Amino acid sequence: MKITKISLTNFRSFKSTQCIELAPVTLLFGPNSVGKSSVLMALAYVQQILKKGHCNPEKLDALGGKAIGGFRSLVHGQDLNRPIKIRVDFESGRTPFVHYGSGVDELADFISTSYPIMTDFGGSTQTGSVEFEIVWSDRHQYALVKNYRVWINGGYIGCISSSEDQRNTFINELNTQHPLLVPYNNDEWLEYTYGAPDEREPLDEDEIHTEFEQALIGLNPNPANTAAVADIENAGETFVNRIAPIAVRCHSGAIPLLGAPVKTHLSGQEFDETEEHFKFLVVQQVLSQAFVLPLDKLLDYLENSALIGPLRVVPDNNYTPNPHPEQSDWADGSAAWDLLYRDPSKNEKAKRLIEATSEWFSAENKLNAGYQIINQSLADTLPADYIPTQAQQSVVNKRHIYFKELRTNILLSAHQLGTGISQVLPIVVAANSDDLGFVSVEQPELHIHPRFQVELADVFLQSMNKHSFLIETHSEHLILRLLKRIRQTTDGELPDGVIASKNTDVSIVYLEPSTEGVIAKRIHLDGDGEFIEHWPHGFFAERREELL
Repeated sequence: MKITKISLTNFRSFKSTQCIELAPVTLLFGPNSVGKSSVLMALAYVQQILKKGHCNPEKLDALGGKAIGGFRSLVHGQDLNRPIKIRVDFESGRTPFVHYGSGVDELADFISTSYPIMTDFGGSTQTGSVEFEIVWSDRHQYALVKNYRVWINGGYIGCISSSEDQRNTFINELNTQHPLLVPYNNDEWLEYTYGAPDEREPLDEDEIHTEFEQALIGLNPNPANTAAVADIENAGETFVNRIAPIAVRCHSGAIPLLGAPVKTHLSGQEFDETEEHFKFLVVQQVLSQAFVLPLDKLLDYLENSALIGPLRVVPDNNYTPNPHPEQSDWADGSAAWDLLYRDPSKNEKAKRLIEATSEWFSAENKLNAGYQIINQSLADTLPADYIPTQAQQSVVNKRHIYFKELRTNILLSAHQLGTGISQVLPIVVAANSDDLGFVSVEQPELHIHPRFQVELADVFLQSMNKHSFLIETHSEHLILRLLKRIRQTTDGELPDGVIASKNTDVSIVYLEPSTEGVIAKRIHLDGDGEFIEHWPHGFFAERREELL
């Protein structure tokens, strides 16, 4: 899975809906305090809601416990009457099929009964979108997800809604005409049930149901005539809502319980060999894949991301690494050091990470910083026959990270180097880590020489096949290298060992303040690495003004 677009409405500095299109390497530009960090904060907020149910958080765990001040500080203008909307578009990548424990196909091998035969919903999902509408309840003094909407393969699936007191949560919209909600043998079943189209008795359109619709109507204790009128504006397409509300157990308002089949009030849940039970199993599996699966996959993706902040730690000689670094440890870059401190003789993954990071700092065709990274303990340097006392063992076996200066072979600790090395290291480690999918970095250029800023662009491009990068930056040097690599790819002039880069691999989004909130403008690139649209106010016009 990877995120392809983030849409924000009434979130911090964003008022009207703005869309940030993501590519393997996405750069956010704009003036200070315009809202670049809000994009990263929105993802952390969604993760906090899905993982812990916090719609009104005082801090965001994924950002290292960053204090944010709750819903009031997140909603635009601190206006509690506004709803926040966050929509995340994604590509599924590998088949995300999950059974959620229905077992209907296995049971059907032993028992003959009739039930809808549905398409492999999860395995047929190529793209999707989820949207969270978060509101404030004055009566109950808390925030909740009022509406949760899902789109799959470009088509609207449905919506789960919650009452203000969160006691009534239900699927109040279901687009049963979506291709994945129509049984694969639907035409045959309609002809068998209602006769051939030219032979049928005159029927109103709402009297003709698919087998899946008919199963839902039969299982749902709510009468069909209580179906809500379709909210076409928010769905983004015209459809007819033919299904009465389906009560579903949720948290945080309208978020279904994750990691498990949906819990509903539909009949047929008691295990037996009746046709009703089989229909329930089919319906439960489809609803679980439609509403739970996207959130399970999104949460997993977000939890396996690194959100690296602008100020990164410089470890001293007394630094004690966390043997099990958490996502929050990436905020100040300490997770990167924790990974490098692992004993490479006992951990093959740690060994590969140290070697890859070291190569970036030492190789002439990479950062060429003049340092090799060494992970060693005092025990590694002692004679083989030396046996430390019990009191000495903790000191002797403690591992350290050194930077070997290639000109002099002197070993230096991180705090003995210039700040720039320690600031760029977490970025390089994250780019080379096998355990991360999404990496965001705030102001990677801080404390870094312009030459390093240029080379950082190659760090992102060389790793974009296994990571997606979202970079908040002011660096002109960073973007110039990206443009150069695209141009070199088109002209066939790439240096040896450099991965080819297309214009579609890079998304440049300029965030511009206005009286109506931030405006997000994507600046597209052509195959020659040139801007198609004009850069707002000129490309880094400050430099030109200073030169004149």
